[in-house]
Amino acid sequence: MGLLGALGLTSEIKAAQPTVTAAVNVLPSQNFAPLFMSPYTTRQEAMEVPAVARARSIICGTAASLPLRAFNKINGAQIDGRTILTQPDPALPTAVMMSWTFDDLVFSDVAYWQVLEISPEDNRPTRARRVDPQRVTYMTEGANNVIINGFWVDGNQVPMAGVGSLIVFYGLGTGGILTRAGRTIKTALDLEKAVSRMAEEPNPAMYIKNSGVDLPASQVSALLSNWKAARAQRSTAYLSGNLEVETFGFDASQMELSANRMNTATEIARLMNIPAWYLNAESTSSTYSNTLQERRSLIDLSLMPFLIAVEQRLSMDDITPSTQKVRFEVEEYLRGTALERIEVTGRMLELGLIDINEARQMEGLAPRGSGTNAN
Repeated sequence: MGLLGALGLTSEIKAAQPTVTAAVNVLPSQNFAPLFMSPYTTRQEAMEVPAVARARSIICGTAASLPLRAFNKINGAQIDGRTILTQPDPALPTAVMMSWTFDDLVFSDVAYWQVLEISPEDNRPTRARRVDPQRVTYMTEGANNVIINGFWVDGNQVPMAGVGSLIVFYGLGTGGILTRAGRTIKTALDLEKAVSRMAEEPNPAMYIKNSGVDLPASQVSALLSNWKAARAQRSTAYLSGNLEVETFGFDASQMELSANRMNTATEIARLMNIPAWYLNAESTSSTYSNTLQERRSLIDLSLMPFLIAVEQRLSMDDITPSTQKVRFEVEEYLRGTALERIEVTGRMLELGLIDINEARQMEGLAPRGSGTNAN
């Protein structure tokens, strides 16, 4: 070091040493804005497919109906009064905002909230508004996937912290359905268009062949008009002279549109990770006795990746104090039928796990008295 100091190189070497700084990272599957622009279809077109629209409504609607709460990590006590969880956008019901947040995760695998207000006490967000992912752009540094210079919304750069900054919800790496299943959705959309055309013209394409003398154009036009009008009133046709009806093309049964639509609906159920029977894509039925089981399957298999993505992002220290955690309350959704709840509650009473007042509270009933000796 003495030699380096004598040569005046010490300060240059120190300046050249790399420093580790906090930066926003973007997942490889979510790199660059063109990801949101599928070469096959758009979200609006995808929602024209009944199976996609139904799957989206089930996933986003059910997830948005679950209450979002903060809890103490040590004793598990619920912490009330956090507006970022109870009503993040002052202009929208919470269910609406959460539904669109899950919608963005389903279709684009990323969702954005823009901070509207922060707490003067700890500078954490208290209000936020959902931003369409297609409005957000950014640049990354080479293959490191580190976002440089922050985010742009509608072409305007937003701050990296505080009011106007973005809260980014990343999916779990499965990719939005517009990019990983664009062809399947496009096929389903083409089938819907084919069904629409078949509904407008249920019979195969046809023409009337004249084996005799050619008719003037005016008579041909009148003949076709009368033919179409007669077919709208009755199914039996009559032709005279040298006229014959010829058909070409395929009818609905030959095209197997129904079978193809059912197969596509099953594929959409697979790509959206939802049981096929929810989309009526297979011949199974849900009975009264297995309702709770089906709800549990929907939570575990379909909703959990999206719930975890939102829970863990809102539990990070820039939004929630490190002594707290955020989670969706699924217990109410999984309560089951009244008979099932009575059986569980009765068993808990027998084992002494709860008293009568706690049992009544579980059912939303007012307590009869105080203490464990209440009758």
